[in-house]
Amino acid sequence: MKKPERELIRQERKRSLKPKKAKSGTGSIGAFGILGRSLLIGGPLALVALVLATFVTPLLAIENISVSGTERISGATIEKSLQGLISRPLTTISESEITELLADFALIETFAIQAVPPHTLEVKIRERQPIVVIAKAGKNFLYDPAGVRIAQMTKEDKYPFLSIGTNDLASPEFKTAVKVLLSLPLKNYERVFSIEVSSSLTTILTLRTSNIKVIWGGVNDPLLKAEVLDSLIATKLKKGVQIDVTSPNSPVVTYPR
Repeated sequence: MKKPERELIRQERKRSLKPKKAKSGTGSIGAFGILGRSLLIGGPLALVALVLATFVTPLLAIENISVSGTERISGATIEKSLQGLISRPLTTISESEITELLADFALIETFAIQAVPPHTLEVKIRERQPIVVIAKAGKNFLYDPAGVRIAQMTKEDKYPFLSIGTNDLASPEFKTAVKVLLSLPLKNYERVFSIEVSSSLTTILTLRTSNIKVIWGGVNDPLLKAEVLDSLIATKLKKGVQIDVTSPNSPVVTYPR
């Protein structure tokens, strides 16, 4: 055997006798490896267990129902209608379910619910707001923009009287009256004593105290019409005059004879 070959064999034997190192990721994983795998497996399981606990245990069960935003409706009456939710987990309550429970309260326009852990459900009510007064059977009633009757008018109420020549609150006349009133700036709305809408959808407003009649016309250009009306009223017009702002750029003032 040649010398180079013997030297090569000797080096190979030395290499084979050296202890082998464990490869990364194989063999013993150590304490930290065990902990890491435990967290990877146990973390999701703990999360699932927590979620399940909120549904099947009293962890987030409703004990209190708080109602706010009511004025005409009794908050206590609403709370009573929601008593069936007591002891239910907060996470199982939906708006659709509460909508069904509050369906008999016609004066509720909208509501919002909020869970306040651990045991309170807040229900925020928005009641329907009056916009006009309609006379029926010799009595005056307040109605909202959707045509829902709210209550009988009191001495303190200062809403415009409506005259549309029909009892149909889904009619174009009623919708036009509502649209005109909603488009008015607040100070102009508060001046209106009555609103009349003809079958041709022409609107006439009668103002409080001054008895000024305003031919408003259609629903177009409400802000410009209101601005023109304000400027004319500021000139100290006599009572009983008629102002036509159908064309707000060319208003017409007619004085009584």
